[in-house]
Amino acid sequence: MQSKKVVLLNRPVGALKETDMGVFDETLAPLEPGEVLLEIEHLSVDAFIRTTFDEGAFHGTAGLGQAVMALGTARVVDSRFDGLNQGDAIFGPVGAQTHAKLPGAMLQKLDESALPARCSLGVLGLATGMTAYAGMAKVAQIKQGDTVVVSAAAGAVGSCACQVAKNLGARVIGIAGGSAKADYLLNEIGCDAAVDYKADDLAGQLSAAAPDGIDVFFDNVGGEILDIVLLQINERARVVICGAVSQYERTGDVRGPSNYLKIPEKNASMLGFTVMRFAEDYAEIQAAITEWVLAGKLNLPEQIEEGIEQFPKALTMLFSGGHMGKLMVAP
Repeated sequence: MQSKKVVLLNRPVGALKETDMGVFDETLAPLEPGEVLLEIEHLSVDAFIRTTFDEGAFHGTAGLGQAVMALGTARVVDSRFDGLNQGDAIFGPVGAQTHAKLPGAMLQKLDESALPARCSLGVLGLATGMTAYAGMAKVAQIKQGDTVVVSAAAGAVGSCACQVAKNLGARVIGIAGGSAKADYLLNEIGCDAAVDYKADDLAGQLSAAAPDGIDVFFDNVGGEILDIVLLQINERARVVICGAVSQYERTGDVRGPSNYLKIPEKNASMLGFTVMRFAEDYAEIQAAITEWVLAGKLNLPEQIEEGIEQFPKALTMLFSGGHMGKLMVAP
């Protein structure tokens, strides 16, 4: 079986470039006992992938010349593993490639009766919808009437986080870059207000959108935006650190917030998390999200790039702000 795979050619210095990656042909070896042959249907383009390009990364370090790490959904072409059969849909760490030969034990069989398999990368995705739900419901513990601000709100996690907070009774303000994304947040995601960080006076825009201050900040960006928000938090505010996309291309020189003293001054909290902390709650989280999706209360628009050759472009697009909703590649 022939496959095409995206490999890391160089460890990026600063901004990620498409030329840091390349696409190569590979001949897959015959299946061994316990393995399955997969045809990849959709690959999730996630910010954490960039961190794996650096040495000592939290999610593991990508090897030069090896397939780039990526979560994906796939169809079983052949199986030597009990429990997975030809035609089954699966989710797992399939890598950025068109086909894969993997141990069946590391894959999750998907039930496609309610939602398409690719939803396991989006609204039901571990790194997307489930992360958003865990951060809002479990970490921030949203209450009716809270004023919630979400950064990178037009991205996949941000889009879900805004809607989770709304469904839990909050007033939600999304921060994104550009008028098109502000319109998206207001008209497709249902935010109560949208703030354009590319326009003038972000602090003033935020103050106008949240005149009574901020109860919860769900941060996906870090950097300057985090500092500006900290100056406007309320007493006992909850700052939830989900990600810091502004810092992922400088992991050797991460800049922390200069206004962090507002946390003790306001008797507030700042908590970081990964969704893995709530592994015992995965079934509960998936059930809640599925109920909202089927009821029309949670919608995650998708942007799907066609062809494995588009993966390097899609990954760099994630950091340039060139997409809205869930970004995927269909190999």
